[in-house]
Amino acid sequence: MFMWGNKRLIVLAVLSSFTLMGCGQGVQFSIGQTSQSFTQKAGSVKNAIDVLWVVDNSSSMAPLQANLTSNFNSFISNFEALGYDFHMAVTTTDSYKSEANFSNDPTLAKFGDGIGPTSGIFVILSTTPNLGSVFVTNATTGINGSGDERAFSSMRDALNSPLNAGFLRTNSFLAVVILSDEDDFSNATRLEGSWGNDTSTDHCYYDAKMDAVATTPYSGPDHVTNCTQLNPKTPPDSVASYESYLDNLTQSTGTSRRYNVNAITVLDSGCQATHAAVSPDSFVTIVGQRYIQMSNDTNGVTGSICDSSYASALSKISNQITVLSTQFFLSRIPQINTIMVLVNGVIINRDPANGWTYNSASNSIQFHGSATPPQNAQISVNFTPVSIAD
Repeated sequence: MFMWGNKRLIVLAVLSSFTLMGCGQGVQFSIGQTSQSFTQKAGSVKNAIDVLWVVDNSSSMAPLQANLTSNFNSFISNFEALGYDFHMAVTTTDSYKSEANFSNDPTLAKFGDGIGPTSGIFVILSTTPNLGSVFVTNATTGINGSGDERAFSSMRDALNSPLNAGFLRTNSFLAVVILSDEDDFSNATRLEGSWGNDTSTDHCYYDAKMDAVATTPYSGPDHVTNCTQLNPKTPPDSVASYESYLDNLTQSTGTSRRYNVNAITVLDSGCQATHAAVSPDSFVTIVGQRYIQMSNDTNGVTGSICDSSYASALSKISNQITVLSTQFFLSRIPQINTIMVLVNGVIINRDPANGWTYNSASNSIQFHGSATPPQNAQISVNFTPVSIAD
């Protein structure tokens, strides 16, 4: 038995043209196909998905938080329909202040339950009564937080905090969803709020005035990766360092990662200009290039904060989480045109919208849309291997 991601893999039969001897018995094989069967659970534990929301709580975020919470059903309805076992929690982009170099208050990394009235529920479960209302309360994080957004280090501090023990489960799929109208500038050595004019130890852009010029895209040699001649400005930690952290946390890497990072943020200079124009508190609005990079690296989804409704972005994020968390890894390389997939005995078509696809990079079957198997479904994958040696 092979365990991964709360899915049980049973190799039913491997057919080839020779006799294999083992354990004192002869096992007969003849030319044919490989058949693998899966079940959408491990023992009595349903497929587990743990979702951490990192919500910017700076002064410009009130309408963005409202857009998120009013469209939450577009995210959660898919999980509920499939009967998934999920955990959800909320932290803010200034939870990093729990670190020793800042407030050094460990309670600042504790998951949030709203700003008043509070829900009293710090981790939302699939069994939580009125969970939609609880999420609205928890994800309304207010606008009195730091304007120095550090979503990545806040994510790490919340996941590491013993105050949040039990949220992340051993074989769960971890999904991080970030909502912010600023890029991430996580760095433990740069003082909080050390930005705002041309001479400050800013976010390490070439010209701090760029922060106020909404039509200027942040890319090329003047972006945060080029700080060597900008002393004493301090660059943020690399995106790769936080991906390595998540790799270690989930004990997974590469194409078989048990996590992804998603973001609703400023995706381009057009949104940057629009957001700055409509929100007097967003004169400092920065394209979320670091969020985009991590999302791309981890098969995440990005959405624009300038969308009038986040329903579409949240639905796409939810669908991608189900695709990645329910993929089934094959033991051998298949001839793609021989793959036949059945769910509860019914043949499923190969279809990227409402069927299955084969991911050659991870050698896995991925399900999409209405074809995503519900809990307790029996999945069979039959195929002819590329060669006997595979």
